[in-house]
Amino acid sequence: MQNDFLKQLQHFLRDIEKAEQAAQVPQRLADYLFSNQACLDESNITLDLINALSDWLEGKQQNLNQLYLSLYLFWLSALARNGIDIFYFGELNKLQMLGSRFRDSAINNLYYLSYEETNQQEITAFHNKIAASTAPFILYDPQGLKLAFAVEHPQAIGCISLYDLLIDNFIPLSTTATQYTHLLAQQYAALANPNVRTVIIGNSYSFYGFPDALFEHSINLSTHSLGLKQAQQLTAHIIERYPHVQNFVYCLGFFDLYSDLLKTKDDFNQQIIHAWSQLNSHYRIKPEEGITADGMQAFSRLVMPTPVQGQAINGLEDNNARAQICESARLVFARSDSLPAMQQKEEAQKRGSSHSKSVKHQTTLAENKPRVAEMSVQLATKGKKVIWLTPSFPSDYVDNLDAEMKQTHRQYFADLEGAHSRFIDLSEHPAFAREDFRDGDHLNYLGAGKMIGILRALGVAL
Repeated sequence: MQNDFLKQLQHFLRDIEKAEQAAQVPQRLADYLFSNQACLDESNITLDLINALSDWLEGKQQNLNQLYLSLYLFWLSALARNGIDIFYFGELNKLQMLGSRFRDSAINNLYYLSYEETNQQEITAFHNKIAASTAPFILYDPQGLKLAFAVEHPQAIGCISLYDLLIDNFIPLSTTATQYTHLLAQQYAALANPNVRTVIIGNSYSFYGFPDALFEHSINLSTHSLGLKQAQQLTAHIIERYPHVQNFVYCLGFFDLYSDLLKTKDDFNQQIIHAWSQLNSHYRIKPEEGITADGMQAFSRLVMPTPVQGQAINGLEDNNARAQICESARLVFARSDSLPAMQQKEEAQKRGSSHSKSVKHQTTLAENKPRVAEMSVQLATKGKKVIWLTPSFPSDYVDNLDAEMKQTHRQYFADLEGAHSRFIDLSEHPAFAREDFRDGDHLNYLGAGKMIGILRALGVAL
């Protein structure tokens, strides 16, 4: 069986998933299978596919659901029958941690290339093995990301991030709760209150910008560096699990469209990933999905433990420990101090210049735009009210941000405005002074109260 056969079946599945292309797939699929009969066996799965295709072509079925399912099961069976090859780029210790979860019977070969590899012959040989593989899956951790994408591999069935894979399978990075997990869990647990009408989701800007002492019937489910990928998971989960929540406020920085937490190398951000993996596993935050031709889902079904159940995190239900952690956090949120003028100016300029570097992440931008669009459609379909909020910043921070980044952010979220959606940009609001910020780009308690007051005056339910 050749790689192009398995890859072409994946293309057919993806075309069926697209409404505008679905109608043309059955005849094309029939022609393709007829031309590749040598790749077909006489199993019941193959017979089911042939029968479903015949029924469709004879007009016996009016939808593609059965054909899609039959083709999907045939594709998975062909991958499993052939045995997949795993090509891992990155750190050996992370592969070892992940490998302990693999179902070995599904794997034909496992290859590893260190992120520290500089020998071009070794790198080329590794890529040649990918090109020669019938069923290649590329896996990488943040250290190995650049090496993994240095050469395109269009024949790969999936190109999968380590942390995405762990989140997809509800696997925590450890089973002992961290302080950040407790903070997230405190807010998550509060969603069960039927009086909660509004949820605020975002990164450190909303983590500090919406102290829970300043509002009622709202929950701030934010933390440092939380990205749009996590926001999408939370959104789908809350809609499904907590339908009484009617309003969603997304507090986003200018760089968020260019950012993916699960690709980070930063040590602090890795702590946030750690906390997110625990929250996700303990409460099963990622909602169940239907079958898709996505390489991640195929890999999870073939190689990862099933059924996926998640894992309880030790100490996360310890109310005394949580109360102490949350009380310490409240003291931080309640701070009204700010940096001296010159120090704040320098810090703001430094942060603006640093965040501007994200504009080079065009691949992530291309991933995040449809992600936000899907969230917007999903929320509108459910009749939810949405605020896309850019919070207030010191002028020295905004002035030192990349102009393209600012324009892209403002134009994209302005285009989402509609009956259920508003874009509010407070980034250069004249009401805010130096004393309203704790550092170069985060509000302090006084500034947070001022922003909440402005939002209420604009009709935002907080």
